[in-house]
Amino acid sequence: MTQIPDGYRERVHNSEFTDLCGPFFEKIEDGKQIELALRISRKHSNLRGITHGGLLVTIADSAIGDAVAQAYGDEFGLVTVSLTSEFYRPAKMGDWVVARASVQKQGRRMAFADCFLYVDDEKIFRATGVFAIVERQGGR
Repeated sequence: MTQIPDGYRERVHNSEFTDLCGPFFEKIEDGKQIELALRISRKHSNLRGITHGGLLVTIADSAIGDAVAQAYGDEFGLVTVSLTSEFYRPAKMGDWVVARASVQKQGRRMAFADCFLYVDDEKIFRATGVFAIVERQGGR
């Protein structure tokens, strides 16, 4: 197994889709996830040999969703309404990609959040998202 930095644990509450993309790791502080991370491997590459942009979007969408879920609690569900992304530079094989998301505005029906992805503390990607707050539909 590839080295995982101290302070991270494997995320156990994934969907079948994110299980295919992972494994994901999370850093928890005061009982809340503050970072979501992934070690880039061959399976994450596109035809040009760099990390597939769809994977970076998936990490950001997951991290933002987690941040919004923590802000609202388990009694609500969420749905991504809009996700805008900006690619600054590619992630390479072996990179440890860290997502840090924050909720910018919470409403009764909508939440607005953003996320940056980092490699070695350098920003490589940015996403902003809008999530609808909905009735919980079972599962996680």
